[in-house]
Amino acid sequence: MYEKEKVLVVPTNKIQNICNNKTGLISVPEYDIISIIEKYGYFVDREKAENDETTRQVIPYIILRENNKYLLFKRTTAQGEKRLHNKITIGVGGHINSTDSIDPVKAFKKGMIREINEEVNVEILNLNYIGVINVTDNPVSRVHVGLCYIADVKYFGLMEKEKFIELFTENPSKYFEEMEGWSKVVVQSLDHMQK
Repeated sequence: MYEKEKVLVVPTNKIQNICNNKTGLISVPEYDIISIIEKYGYFVDREKAENDETTRQVIPYIILRENNKYLLFKRTTAQGEKRLHNKITIGVGGHINSTDSIDPVKAFKKGMIREINEEVNVEILNLNYIGVINVTDNPVSRVHVGLCYIADVKYFGLMEKEKFIELFTENPSKYFEEMEGWSKVVVQSLDHMQK
């Protein structure tokens, strides 16, 4: 199914420890999570990782903002995963592969930029780390961990126009009911940070 794709993973217990077993978007110093990737990160077949709750696949999750408006994406039925059809996401990002680099930290940094460039055409003006997305209420989230960033960008368009519809808003919360899981977690945290 994943054609021998190798993805970056870290031990679940290390994530639970730095998050103090809390779930949601957790304020964890970037140094701490990068240190875990550096010390404990390794690559495994994605097929295995998708079914192994003892590890978490590392996902950069980047929120794009242009002129104080957040960029949201509504997934069309042309994109692959049926469970995400017509859902809205506030983040871009995806799996980090062994083809990004054999060094886990370099792979993460290079893979994050690759993932952004695969999905959107932007000039990144500023990239700020926010925290760790640690969600355990469903089987998919239990095998993934997100490193969440906000990028101030100059936006030029979508790379895969058939897979997404773009939405600009100062208030992402108004789309909350249509959002996929991690987007809901992030938007709730953004609301708290802005109050």
